[in-house]
Amino acid sequence: MACKPCAVLLLLAHAAALQPPSWSALSKTLPSAARDEPTIIDAVNHRQKRPPLSEDTVVLYRERNGWCPYSERVWLGLETKNVAYETVLIDNTGGARPSWFESTTPRIRWADGTDQGESLDILKDLDERYPSEPPLFDEHSAALIGAFKEIFPRMTRPSSRAAFLFRSSGQPVARRDFEATLEKTDALLGERGGPFFAGASPTAPDVCWAPFLERYAAQLPLLHDGLRPRDTTRYPNLSRWYDAMESTIPAYGCRVRGNAASWAKVLSQTGFGNGGSVPETNPDDRTAASDAAASARGAETWAAYAADRPWVAPSPDEEAAATILRRRDAIRDDAVRRGVGDADTIEAGLRGVVAGLIDEAHVLALD
Repeated sequence: MACKPCAVLLLLAHAAALQPPSWSALSKTLPSAARDEPTIIDAVNHRQKRPPLSEDTVVLYRERNGWCPYSERVWLGLETKNVAYETVLIDNTGGARPSWFESTTPRIRWADGTDQGESLDILKDLDERYPSEPPLFDEHSAALIGAFKEIFPRMTRPSSRAAFLFRSSGQPVARRDFEATLEKTDALLGERGGPFFAGASPTAPDVCWAPFLERYAAQLPLLHDGLRPRDTTRYPNLSRWYDAMESTIPAYGCRVRGNAASWAKVLSQTGFGNGGSVPETNPDDRTAASDAAASARGAETWAAYAADRPWVAPSPDEEAAATILRRRDAIRDDAVRRGVGDADTIEAGLRGVVAGLIDEAHVLALD
């Protein structure tokens, strides 16, 4: 059964008075939901006291909303290496920041208890502590990572939501400057044959550049009409890099990559990056289409991502179903508090959603 928006499935389940399968029957089809998943703690719920964490496991402290590109660097590095780690989400917007966390994000507490900051330093140490073949860093990495500072626009306002987009005045970087950045990036990607910065295999430069290029793909067309980093004619090497990141690195395409809708939304928010002035944006349907294709490429690598992660379901739809299954009590209680309906109706609706996300025929056969 094709995946449908949860709200639609809830309405259908209620309107048609369906009798969805029991939680027990649904659980039998989703063994991953019964496995322990890596701990993710939202520090908003632990503002005064540090939450309990495993003493011998890596802990990543990253920005709560997924906006920080430097947090994404470290997150992608950990996922690419498939290192076991726990996550603590830190609110950097001000009011909900925990009193016990006085550092910046990202930050790592290694399994031996040592603490480290700065995304690039963390990635280097990660490669040394968890050797892999091929390694993240090779003889080209330093120069390729260093080129970022030379290529991306200078004298821009620092911002997690709007990195390298706005001048000190709060106005967007000029189109010609963005075009120069994209042209130089495209040329750099072509120097070693691609599709990645160092050649045929992804390395640390791809991890370091990815968060920023990901945001540019969604945000530049909104700031300057027709300026598309994924343009296969103007930036063929860069377009090829995007495709390769999404289709050959399961951890990126399936887990870490943000979506165009989110990056478009943050442009509409007043913040430090834009100097408190929300920019005018241009509608761009082509970016949405490209983002949908990127999601599809990521879904094709899902089996590879899930293969050595037993808590991950074998498909994206089943993963969404397993997430609802794990969190059904919290979702139900929150919906009741918001006046969506009574507990029994919401329970039935949630079971209908889960049944719609997995192989319905198989589920019904179990009941």
